[in-house]
Amino acid sequence: MIKMSKHFFRFVEKLGKNLFPNYNFLWRNAKRLYYRIKIIADPNIVKPDKNAIAFFTENSERINAIANMLADEQSKREYLGMVKFRQTRCKKDYPKFKYEPEYFFDKLKLAQDEVFIDCGAYIGDTVDEFLKRCPEYKQIAAFEPDSKIFEKLKAKHGNNPKITLIKAGVYDKESEVLFEEHDGYSRINNELNEQNVTIQVKTIDNLNLEKVSFIKMDVEGAELNALKGAEKTIIRDKPKLAICIYHSNEDMIHIAEYIHNLRLEYKLYVRQYSFYPLALDTILYALP
Repeated sequence: MIKMSKHFFRFVEKLGKNLFPNYNFLWRNAKRLYYRIKIIADPNIVKPDKNAIAFFTENSERINAIANMLADEQSKREYLGMVKFRQTRCKKDYPKFKYEPEYFFDKLKLAQDEVFIDCGAYIGDTVDEFLKRCPEYKQIAAFEPDSKIFEKLKAKHGNNPKITLIKAGVYDKESEVLFEEHDGYSRINNELNEQNVTIQVKTIDNLNLEKVSFIKMDVEGAELNALKGAEKTIIRDKPKLAICIYHSNEDMIHIAEYIHNLRLEYKLYVRQYSFYPLALDTILYALP
């Protein structure tokens, strides 16, 4: 089934790119269909997660504090719903899904002369959406460490003088780390493994960009480290933030707390973009 799913996803992605201007919606529905088939084949997928239950029970006060930080009722509902779903895996706990483009929810307003940093740029799909919404931008810096994916990103946007492509990960220091490459779902993994490769990681603070206005992060669990490496820039410029918090139970708490503790008076929002039964695509927005 794993091989079949890989080829299936690639086929749908290719078909969507060729036939539809916004293929991400088709891509998400392909994932939804596949995982529904898996649930029928293996009901154990939706069993309660004992580790998540223990973790969130132990940190219930912190969860409630984060919910109280959030700026609207939808954010509270979706955040608490995903915290509960990550424990029970029950469909009734999953927030109701309303489609809108990921990273660009309705309260995020883009202006002229935006300086956008895309951390985890993949093949440039978020950059594409940004360009549609903000044609009068000033500059884009896009990070992508996966070698094969970076070549696709370069083929699409490498000739644009206003877009700087950076073949590196984003972290809290400038160094080399071990990295798992998995066809678009790659991540930093410092455990010794024959399949891991060595990549460069850089900090946003060392980019020396003028007035950063928007930062998006989807870096497979390295978001908190990447935020720490951007702290000076965030304090200086107070950019809009769209940060994935779904890669671990810890991230569902730590990232919101970190941004709140910067004391920049951000308004915090949470939106959920994936479908049941996926505990994916939970995004925390911080807006000035």
